[in-house]
Amino acid sequence: MTASALPSAPSHSRRIVQLDGLRAIAVLAVFAQHALKAPLWMGVDLFFVLSGFLITGILLERKARGQSYFGYFYARRARRILPPYLLLMVVSSILFGFGWAQHWQWYAFFATNIGDALNQSGHDSLNVLWSLAVEEQFYIFWPFVILLLPERVLGYVAAALIVLVPLLRAFATPWFDSFWPIYYLTPFRMDLLAAGALLAVAVRRDRDALESYKGLAVLGFFAALAVLAWLHLHYPRFRAANTPLSNAGLYSVSLLLCTSVVVIALQSKGIVKRLLCHPVLVYIGTISYTIYLIHLSVLYMLWPLQLNRFVTAALALAITLVYASITWFAFEKRLIFGAAGGHAAASGVGSSVSGAAPRAPQSRA
Repeated sequence: MTASALPSAPSHSRRIVQLDGLRAIAVLAVFAQHALKAPLWMGVDLFFVLSGFLITGILLERKARGQSYFGYFYARRARRILPPYLLLMVVSSILFGFGWAQHWQWYAFFATNIGDALNQSGHDSLNVLWSLAVEEQFYIFWPFVILLLPERVLGYVAAALIVLVPLLRAFATPWFDSFWPIYYLTPFRMDLLAAGALLAVAVRRDRDALESYKGLAVLGFFAALAVLAWLHLHYPRFRAANTPLSNAGLYSVSLLLCTSVVVIALQSKGIVKRLLCHPVLVYIGTISYTIYLIHLSVLYMLWPLQLNRFVTAALALAITLVYASITWFAFEKRLIFGAAGGHAAASGVGSSVSGAAPRAPQSRA
């Protein structure tokens, strides 16, 4: 992530290092959810907020500078996203067969969230690709929105989406037999991406715009965390209830949690910033995209061994980190930064955000 994703950033490349740490926390939360059944499904939501923030900031900067817009953006996305994605499909085919080929169209056109909503998907280890599909679909139309709308109007549009999307989830609930389509499909998750976009617009207009909201963000974080913990303890099936209240409200609570976390990270100082900038977290955040892609395949490979759950989780994490590190140094880093290398900054769940100055095109979001 580079500060050049922010409007008033200097022309040289500079990373927002604490967002690397935040991506690490998000991907580790997703891993813990799958490996240990921890109720941490909000990790993917955090990736969405980060992606909305970074993509919007980057595109606004490209637009303001009058630089290459669509070509730069989509070329960067393709170089970041496609190689690890194609490698995952090869690995999955070797480990679990070609069941996914029966529904090849969802994988070929980054629409696995639609396939999952229709129960048309390959091996369950590929289920992680639903969030990549959401981000790819976001990439299709959001650059046009940013290009066509003035910044002030863009802020109003993002705010309107935050309000209207929960209402859409409630209204659409009777259409589906389960909550999964609400969870998977892009229109129902746009409030998260819009929240990140709104933060980007605010910071572009005033670099210190979020400073006065830090206390409110801390309050929002603990309030949302308390609500989610209370629901988990007292109504563990609330998420699966598939009611207008659960579909409209639960993901809005998650939005509050994740947006608050991003604001806190951007304004962090002292011990919080040192924690988020710890080299281990920064490195995990750098390779988080491939960690996200491969971790469930590793778990499905190990689960038949019927080892202790914690032993399986530890072994899976080790294998996942080795795989992601090998692919990062073997080809991902070179594809993103070129032969000269550069300063890595990879984002979360399936999206790749470049935001560096033209001389050092940069990372995933």
